Amino acid sequence: MINFVNRAEAFITHKIEGKAHITPRADIQFVQEAEPAVARFARTMRGACAHRDSDGRLRRFIVEFRSTQDLLEVSVSKTAQILCDSGVLTPDHVIRTKNKIAYVDTLLENNDDLRKRINQVVEDFVKDYHRYFREQVKARGVDLQELDPYPRIFIAAGLGMFALGFSRKEAKVAADIAEKTICAKIQANAMDQYLPITESHIFDMEYWPIQQKKLGQFSSLLLQGQIALITGAGGAIGYGIADRLLASGAAVVLSDIDESRAKKVCSLLKERYRNGEIEIIPFDVTDYQSAASAVDEISRQLGGIDIVVPNAGIAHVAKIEDLEPDKLDQVIAVNFKGTFNTIKAAIPVFKQQGTGGHIIVISSKNVFDPGAAFGAYSASKAGAHQISKIAALELAELGVRVNMINPDAVFGDGEISSTLWDIVGPDRMKSRGLDFEGLKEYYRNRNLLKAQVLAEHVGNVVVFFASDQTPTTGASFPVDGGIASAFPR
Repeated sequence: MINFVNRAEAFITHKIEGKAHITPRADIQFVQEAEPAVARFARTMRGACAHRDSDGRLRRFIVEFRSTQDLLEVSVSKTAQILCDSGVLTPDHVIRTKNKIAYVDTLLENNDDLRKRINQVVEDFVKDYHRYFREQVKARGVDLQELDPYPRIFIAAGLGMFALGFSRKEAKVAADIAEKTICAKIQANAMDQYLPITESHIFDMEYWPIQQKKLGQFSSLLLQGQIALITGAGGAIGYGIADRLLASGAAVVLSDIDESRAKKVCSLLKERYRNGEIEIIPFDVTDYQSAASAVDEISRQLGGIDIVVPNAGIAHVAKIEDLEPDKLDQVIAVNFKGTFNTIKAAIPVFKQQGTGGHIIVISSKNVFDPGAAFGAYSASKAGAHQISKIAALELAELGVRVNMINPDAVFGDGEISSTLWDIVGPDRMKSRGLDFEGLKEYYRNRNLLKAQVLAEHVGNVVVFFASDQTPTTGASFPVDGGIASAFPR
């Protein structure tokens, strides 16, 4: 077999040697500043392809972007539309890529205009898929459940190729197949002409009874296809949130100013879940431009963001009398301004996607029940809590829900400690004459339920909010075992 493949490759190379493979259009050029354009296109395209399934749940896609020289040249070629319409190389590829590729021949600079253009391309693709399904079902006289009609591959003029899948693995597989398909079509056309497989043969594979049986048994994870960003992800609570989101099917981006801590969390989670649904993209939450750049990078790597979890926080122990103004500024910069910057940076993504989303702020029990010598932390968290309520008021029109979680005494474990308790723990142990285990027991016994609060409990609430199980925004959700003085009121 290898011998025959090698002979075929040699034959093709000889036949196309010296021939022009692709003829470019004079009116389209490669995009010069591609990075922001890729982010903008990915978010808009991802929003256009999001759709409700038969259960009414909004299905979203993960995106894989490719921009090899061949893909760039195809995107600006005279035959780009013909190539995109000409179908897969072999029928089984249709399961991953659909039969055709959606082609966007111009990248309009205005966001609304770009959305209209992409929406029109998707609408035309969907109509053509419905036509294909109706014709094939009628020809066979059968009754089948139509698969979702949305494109899996896009070619964007001057940018390259975008592949979609319900997971990163699916998106990467679709991209690999489509990239090889396009290269093969280029070679076929250079030799003579690429002749596509008939729609009848495509339908036989796409609607093979075994595939239909699999469809009937299909049950996706709660957050499959969604993309989550967690700041302060190197600590115990960030770890617990990431774990629960991954278990629910989301793709997760970890961010922490201490990249070594984020890498440790990432390593533990990759070992546990053994998938590629997790990335590290560090940024400084105190710097808005850093946050905005990170959000664009997430869009380039994954397609956008659906769930934002502002969790980054620092603590400082000092009475007001002893609190240095610069220390207060540092705590406010991370806890309050960091939350503000993260929320603000995510808003353009939610707008361009047009599919709503969730901002789930990790607040604190101290918002409702502050402690002495903990003013910098308590006040900064109260400010973050308040700006989150304002965000709930302002972002509801986008379908974005903003809720707050108020944990208390989440210590972490031996693998991932709490950065907050690393700071305040020694002082609390000293003042109470306790060791670390004794301090944990003290806080467990002070709550009404006598419960040890774990990071995974916070993560469970994040998943609850992110999965749209109730029409809730602007809420505060205590995860503290019951602290009467911290009851929201």
